[in-house]
Amino acid sequence: METSLKILFVPRWYPSRLDHMPGLFIRRQAEALAKKNEVRVISVHPDPDAVEKYEVVHTVENSVRVCRVYYRPCSGFPLLSRLLGFIRYVRAHHMGYMSQVPFSVDIVHGHIFTREIFFTWYMARKQKCPYVISEHWSRYFQGNLTYKGWLRKCMSRWLLKRSSGLIAVSEPLLKAMRGVHLEHPMSWVVPNVVDVSAYIPSIKKPENSKAVILHVSCFENKSKNISGFLEALTELYKHRNDFIVQMIGEGPDYLALQQYAGELGLRYPQLEFKGLKENAELIELYQSASFLVQSSYYETFGTVVVEALSCGLPVVSTGTGIAPGIIGKGNGIIIEQPHVDEIVKGIKEMLDIYSNFDRNKLHESVAGEFSGDSISEQLAVIYLEILRKWQKD
Repeated sequence: METSLKILFVPRWYPSRLDHMPGLFIRRQAEALAKKNEVRVISVHPDPDAVEKYEVVHTVENSVRVCRVYYRPCSGFPLLSRLLGFIRYVRAHHMGYMSQVPFSVDIVHGHIFTREIFFTWYMARKQKCPYVISEHWSRYFQGNLTYKGWLRKCMSRWLLKRSSGLIAVSEPLLKAMRGVHLEHPMSWVVPNVVDVSAYIPSIKKPENSKAVILHVSCFENKSKNISGFLEALTELYKHRNDFIVQMIGEGPDYLALQQYAGELGLRYPQLEFKGLKENAELIELYQSASFLVQSSYYETFGTVVVEALSCGLPVVSTGTGIAPGIIGKGNGIIIEQPHVDEIVKGIKEMLDIYSNFDRNKLHESVAGEFSGDSISEQLAVIYLEILRKWQKD
């Protein structure tokens, strides 16, 4: 697609000096689009250590013009500090926008309900252009249900109604949003970008005396069902001892799950908690493993599934996020229910067949669909469809 567009991203989450992880998938989208389009980002971050009340920082990152506005939260009497903090939050968005004036864009792309979409609407009004909304949050799923509050729901529906469309990162997320009456006649599923050029199979085939099962997550048991996975491992170890397990990541339940594993009798070398691994270290762990297990109750997307397949690993996963759409007999096993006995069944079957998979073919099964070029092309088609309809109306 040769048409070059001017796009403004307004994300709730985006990497910053405080934490480079939140919104990493949004940054990858922006950078993929910036190869053929002009992309700006306005991102606001509360920073308790900020020297000034407000700090506006402009950078260019892989051709994306990023404006980050840091503001110092208020302290003191809780009700007053929350009110003053909200005022600073609103003003920070206005300052970010005004710091770039004059500029023009063809479309504004807001990420994640609800507050950030209000600023998306506001900036689109200022630019006299349409806006589209992407959702990445899991709060609409049964088992989470943190999408609460009369005002939040009313505002979300109002903002969605005035938008030109809704994008979800997976079909289950789009379905969950419809279940809480967040739906739009123009809706699309566009997955996250995965760096499939970096996540590749090893040239050498792993040589392990035992199968190496990998689990990669943010260690939040409510969604990831890691306790169920640990219970399944305990059951499996009663009948066979031809595997070891590596747990990768960190999060709010990391220490509690380590303790639970000990209570179940799972100890090194059967089970190893390796902590957070990123980039080359994470890729090496994928490349040296035998297969990945994802035991989640719900997922908005499921990046680790794509990363594993891209590195040539077959996957055992519950039918969450994108897993049902990309996992079949040629690259893995879908667990029908996130119950311990079903997880046991899936892992047991994979232990018997994992060595039969062609790692290069597993990589090829996802390389085209989740690349930056593929996602940017899908988004560009959506933007042009929205703009044609906008101009026609």
